Amino acid sequence: MFSSAERAAWEKDGYVRLGQVMTDAELAALQQRIDAIMMGEIVYEGMFFQIDSTTGNYGDLTGSGYAGPTLNYRKIQDLERDPLFLAYMQKPIFRDITRALVGENISCFRAMFMNKPAHRGTVLPYHQDGGGQWELDREKFVTIWTALDPSTLANGCVQIIPGSHTLGLLSERGHTITPEQEAQYCKEEDSIYLEAKPGESFLLHNYVLHRSGVNTSSQSRRAFSVVYMDATTRSTRNGGGFPVIFGDGALIPGRV
Repeated sequence: MFSSAERAAWEKDGYVRLGQVMTDAELAALQQRIDAIMMGEIVYEGMFFQIDSTTGNYGDLTGSGYAGPTLNYRKIQDLERDPLFLAYMQKPIFRDITRALVGENISCFRAMFMNKPAHRGTVLPYHQDGGGQWELDREKFVTIWTALDPSTLANGCVQIIPGSHTLGLLSERGHTITPEQEAQYCKEEDSIYLEAKPGESFLLHNYVLHRSGVNTSSQSRRAFSVVYMDATTRSTRNGGGFPVIFGDGALIPGRV
């Protein structure tokens, strides 16, 4: 379960390597399921899809819908609607972490597949998760990031600046930072590359500065990222809530 040493490391560095948190069978099932969703063999109406860019430039990303069967999707959201992914999101270790760091009743802002296909991938500049563009009435959340493939330097693993979460939110709008901020806070010698084996997870503070590059290898870099937050959080855009993962009214796999 979530130890006091892990909590201290998360508070100090903004990240913790949780290690292998799923069985080989669970990993294989999620790998097969996400491929089936990308190929249109399993369909959830209204799910968010984003195809990867062909240039590798973040500014060239377009589209937010299913574009036909391909393994070149960069992002797929709303995966709490799938019973296999939801069951993984509700593992006891994640319940323990979110209870310790967020609260008793937990919803998710997004349950998101991220992908860098072989010899492709889009550069994701240094950024933080949060701020005005998320349109939330509070920001009390954590991220669990899980590798579904080997995550390496060659295929664009996540790169972070340990301790940068203590800077607070650098942009009121959130997400990407300015070139001046990047030069000041994101020196290469201060960064860490989060290489991981398939099935390994990291706990991340949402304000820790992070980025990733393109995939220069023949190995895809598939991953699953979940933002857990207080279930009382509401959208400032429409006042609505978010899917409940733990606590009162939590989703049940097979009934979503």
